[in-house]
Amino acid sequence: MPDVALLSLGTTLGLRRADDALAELIEEAGASCRMVRVRFGATGKLRRQITVIDLVEGLAARRAQRAAEDARALIVSSATTALLLARPRVPWAIRFDSPTALNRAGVSGLWQRTRERQVFAAADLLLPWGEAAAQAAAPVAGGTPMVRLPVPIDVPGASAPRRAGVVAYVGWMWKRGLDLLCEAWAHAAPGERLTIGGCDRATGVAWLARHGIAEPPGIDWVGALPRDAWLEHVAGARVFVNASRREDHGLAQLEALALGTPLVTVPSPGAYEALPLARRLAPGLVAADVSAGALATALTAGLTMHDPTYAVRAAVALAPYRRQTVLATVRDEVLPRLGVLA
Repeated sequence: MPDVALLSLGTTLGLRRADDALAELIEEAGASCRMVRVRFGATGKLRRQITVIDLVEGLAARRAQRAAEDARALIVSSATTALLLARPRVPWAIRFDSPTALNRAGVSGLWQRTRERQVFAAADLLLPWGEAAAQAAAPVAGGTPMVRLPVPIDVPGASAPRRAGVVAYVGWMWKRGLDLLCEAWAHAAPGERLTIGGCDRATGVAWLARHGIAEPPGIDWVGALPRDAWLEHVAGARVFVNASRREDHGLAQLEALALGTPLVTVPSPGAYEALPLARRLAPGLVAADVSAGALATALTAGLTMHDPTYAVRAAVALAPYRRQTVLATVRDEVLPRLGVLA
């Protein structure tokens, strides 16, 4: 019988990394943990529109829940994973990057938002990834206790020499604002190089063409890289740039700050944890709005900024996200509240 079962939806790289890191921390804190992965099978082909996606994923999570029934406690990863679960017979928590109250707007998200209020109120503990998620969840938490439990940012810190160049991560192209990024780049950085991770050139250029945008000069498309190789790019860049139309957390941006790389960003709506940090560190690098023109202005400021204190101040700001701090939260707050460690 494991102490904790971790029910993991894991539909994105960020979610999988977050769940793997939490499982490691639970074990390191002195409890046993079983990772229960949600599988979709043939129903995965139905995941196209957001209402159907959440329904398919919720039903798959309910099926997977059976493998967690013998654990002493259950942690459910993501708010949407919890929407259709049978109420566990053991203490349970919901861990999430963003509540559906924030990222499921409109009619298509009505049932998710309604159901979320019910499951949040029924849970024994809520574990938002960050302060932005906690604030968004507070009005729908139903009085359930909440402990902020970040994904540990365990990069080594600033050390590599800064080379000429800018780095960006683009996965889901519309959400990550590939069009805004490329339009801003064309106006702000002639002669510079932009490295785009998470997307290969053929896919990116084809997507831009469908939106009537030509590929600007100076882009290196590196696709999906191993994490260590990607972090080398970020650590050596002069600037990390974010053009996301919305952010449910922003792990890549937090990692950039931990590496001491200045963050140029649009003010992406959502539970964007790095945004207030970026504003405190260098307000001129935060665009006035989510547009190519505003991002170009902020990008120009980032490429001309010379602030030797930025990396040091960023390291101080990232202290709550460091592994040892998060481990202490798991050991001293989360597991005791779930009845696992006294």
